[in-house]
Amino acid sequence: MKTKMPTLSEATRVVYKRRKNGTKSATNFLIGMKHNIKALGDLPVNKITRPMVNKMMDILKQERKNSNAVVNQKMGYLRVVLQEMEEDGFIEMIKMPKPRPTKNSKVHYLTEDMEKELLDYFSVHSKKAFHIVSLLIDLGCRVNELLELEKRFVDFKNNQINFNERKNDKAVAVPMTQRVRWIMNLYYYDVDDTDKLFDINYSELNAIWQKARKDLGYADKKFYTLHLCRHTCASRLVQRGVPILLVKDWLGHEDIENTMIYAHLAPKALHSVVDVLND
Repeated sequence: MKTKMPTLSEATRVVYKRRKNGTKSATNFLIGMKHNIKALGDLPVNKITRPMVNKMMDILKQERKNSNAVVNQKMGYLRVVLQEMEEDGFIEMIKMPKPRPTKNSKVHYLTEDMEKELLDYFSVHSKKAFHIVSLLIDLGCRVNELLELEKRFVDFKNNQINFNERKNDKAVAVPMTQRVRWIMNLYYYDVDDTDKLFDINYSELNAIWQKARKDLGYADKKFYTLHLCRHTCASRLVQRGVPILLVKDWLGHEDIENTMIYAHLAPKALHSVVDVLND
């Protein structure tokens, strides 16, 4: 017997029952989804498309006067419902729209003084963390991309590292700085071609990072995570005049919207354009 495709309201009730009924978070989820259903329509879950979700977000913003933060939260509720429907075998997950920018959407990154402070700490407490964090700052890759990197993807001849298994399946060849090349030389000759370069996992590295975070006085700073290294690389590229499209390619972003969060860090770039018009 073929299972009936649930509507969005039916799927919402299923997810709600799986959560702790009566808790504040579950109640907020239910209220948020009622607003989503009113804006989107109580469609079968397999009929929901990304353009429909975009329209839903516009309705929440313009007609219900929801802030971007609230719109993002309600989109998150919808994402949860659709993900669970995918796990239940009803649909294939659609590509959700990007979150709307909020007033608190500030990009944090390491200043040169903060980087020195951090690396000085690791030089004493963990040489491996010193090397890996230095690589993360210079390469701008995601932490797991580096920890999963195999020797065969390090190309000394062309002075680049080939990230062939990125989050969005987009292969990117990232050039090596002098510091990256020096560190890679330290690990390259100790492993076989198909072996990972670094014998440390994310949890182990993060534990070392969290101790440094505490010892250096950043325990109350939520932004001070390992991902800060990727933000640091991207921010420096933009600050030093690298075109935003090249930064997008360097980071392996699929969507330019992801890279545009760094665009405000290059205020002088636009001013330099006037010289062209003045000639």
